[in-house]
Amino acid sequence: MFKKKYDPHIRVKFSLFDDPSYKSIPNTHKAHCLSVFVSLLKFVNTKTLQCYPRKATISSMTGLSYATIYRATIWLIRVGILSKKRLPSTLLYTINPNYIVGYRESDPVDRVSDHTDRSELSVSSLLIERNSNLTTINKLIKEVVDNGGDQSKVIMKLATLPANTLKQAIIDKDNPYYCSLAIKEQSRNVGKLVDIPKGKELLEKIRKKTNFAYQRAVHKNRRDIDRTNKSKDLLRSDSKNKR
Repeated sequence: MFKKKYDPHIRVKFSLFDDPSYKSIPNTHKAHCLSVFVSLLKFVNTKTLQCYPRKATISSMTGLSYATIYRATIWLIRVGILSKKRLPSTLLYTINPNYIVGYRESDPVDRVSDHTDRSELSVSSLLIERNSNLTTINKLIKEVVDNGGDQSKVIMKLATLPANTLKQAIIDKDNPYYCSLAIKEQSRNVGKLVDIPKGKELLEKIRKKTNFAYQRAVHKNRRDIDRTNKSKDLLRSDSKNKR
């Protein structure tokens, strides 16, 4: 007996495997393209034909690397099965209606279905949508996310800000979670800092290392010392031979 009347499932048209566009994909990429396409069908809104899962989500479902997923989407776009558009924090995929089971053109498209994976929207993108005037913290987060960065890269970027700026952001409730992690990252790096000489000692070392005449004199002295040592060794060997 069935435990459930309806089990969530992914529907793929039988006609896909005979479709000329799909068959034109090289065999070396076809399996990867199918895996990515099925993963997208899990999240697609059958009314808007759109979804926006992250590459990390697709990778965890298929076991494919980010580079393989990218190449697969390029082939799916090239043969017209889907299209994609970059959003502030992820990619928006739109699947060709010919490959969606049960799609009707008369369906309304003015709302997002509950089947859309809303969890794929990052906290930073939602925050950016709510605030038209971006703060310094939000701008840095947006910059990292737009370049495909993840949470660790966001933290590393924020850790370059002064500690006082991060503490004030926490007080202002401006991404306090990320700011607190950035402060912890700064505390970890304190012990890695290397002490450098200060004052006249530092200036003297910089002046010497960047002065051409000084470098030439050092090189000449080393060369003269080497010649002197070789001459002494030669004289010693001659005196031993005469004996």
